[in-house]
Amino acid sequence: MTNLSLLKPYEKMELFLRRHWLILFFDYFGAGFLTLIGLAGFFLINEFFDLTFRDILLFLLSFYILLVWQFLFKKLTDFYLDTWIVTDHRILEIHQLGLFKRDVSELRLSKIQDVTVKVNGLLPTFFNYGEVVVQTAGEIPEFKFKQVPYPQKIKDEIFRLYDQFIKQHPNDQEIHEL
Repeated sequence: MTNLSLLKPYEKMELFLRRHWLILFFDYFGAGFLTLIGLAGFFLINEFFDLTFRDILLFLLSFYILLVWQFLFKKLTDFYLDTWIVTDHRILEIHQLGLFKRDVSELRLSKIQDVTVKVNGLLPTFFNYGEVVVQTAGEIPEFKFKQVPYPQKIKDEIFRLYDQFIKQHPNDQEIHEL
């Protein structure tokens, strides 16, 4: 099921959001560093250990590098599949939990009570990314858009869509659902 298949026929997608690219960069940079440590260990093992013990260490080192690459694959999958979709009627949060589990939450725009932007730290300020927290009157008290680029613009767009929705649906009743 693609993310766009979650939209209702009468909805128009306004925003499609993922985390800022810098988050994935730091994950890959760290894993690359761990891989280099593993490769350095490979050359040190070949140089300083005898044949019997070397094979066991090389196996363990290969397992270590495999775990690092598995971590990278999981991070890429989470980055790519964790999305937020803002339409002219609702907000969808698609959160990937591991490789085979996904949570999809939805919030009607009429249930929005408040929207807050949080930008904490030097890098988020410099690269203009942060957290957008949408307070709701629904079952889920908060929707968090974590580490998204341009959080202030997202907040402004959500409020614009909220105002537009309230004007078009004063009784919070969908004409499409009648």
